[in-house]
Amino acid sequence: MLTNEQQMQFTRLWTDAQPVVSHYVESLVSDVWAARDIVQNTSMTLLQKFEQYDPARPFPAWALGIAKFEILSNRRDLARSRIVCDPDLLEQYTAAWVEISPQIGDEALALRQCVSKLQKSQQELLRLRYVENMNSDDIATQFGRTATSIRTTLHRIRQALRRCIEGHLPERGAV
Repeated sequence: MLTNEQQMQFTRLWTDAQPVVSHYVESLVSDVWAARDIVQNTSMTLLQKFEQYDPARPFPAWALGIAKFEILSNRRDLARSRIVCDPDLLEQYTAAWVEISPQIGDEALALRQCVSKLQKSQQELLRLRYVENMNSDDIATQFGRTATSIRTTLHRIRQALRRCIEGHLPERGAV
């Protein structure tokens, strides 16, 4: 059983690594709900095995390794899955994600910070479009605007977010 300090340490480490793990899993699993289940199972496995974690090793790399095994387990469970993935290819893909995970974490943090600077109405437009997956016509109806104006506003919001993110990541330049 983990001590309170270990639980807090796990929470901090998982909070930082979770976006990277989610993006990794979503890039390999086309079913959104299956991907969410895999991320959840990864989280539970990480917590259960946290006493085995070596702090000398980067936590995201360890988490991605666990996620890889969760994906393989999921694929074995889905015998009728049309997706075929060579385990060696998955190994190479995981290694690449381990290498770029710090950059993705920085970009996700920059995006969250930049979105928080937007007006509430702009945040709501983004939520409806990208979280609720509403199309421009449906959003326009809800806001009493034209679909063209919604698309234009979303385009301007994306441009503003890009400039903001680039400002947060000066060492890499363009995102």
